[in-house]
Amino acid sequence: MARRSGTRLTVVVVVELERPTRWITRFPRQTSVWNDVLLDEARADLARAARLLEVPAEMTVLFGSTAQALADGAAEFGCDAIMLPARPRSPLGRLLAGNRAAALRRRASCPVLLPG
Repeated sequence: MARRSGTRLTVVVVVELERPTRWITRFPRQTSVWNDVLLDEARADLARAARLLEVPAEMTVLFGSTAQALADGAAEFGCDAIMLPARPRSPLGRLLAGNRAAALRRRASCPVLLPG
């Protein structure tokens, strides 16, 4: 679709960094190490996406809550629309995806597309 219409494609992964006082079981998680792991996973996700794409795309990592980071990123990049991944198949997954999409629609200044 992007190739036919000659549009620019930006692929993003949103990372919500851990706060310093988060606890797992009885021990505090080492947040700086955990944040590095989250960032490494985001970079790996972008690398996998780049291999799947058949058109050139800008790849980037955004930080913050998903809805706010995507809305801010879309405004910063001048996006005409935001396309989210397909909905999960489980009922709980669909509910959570729907809630996130609704939060994004409230914040975004452009249309939010959610494939069925």
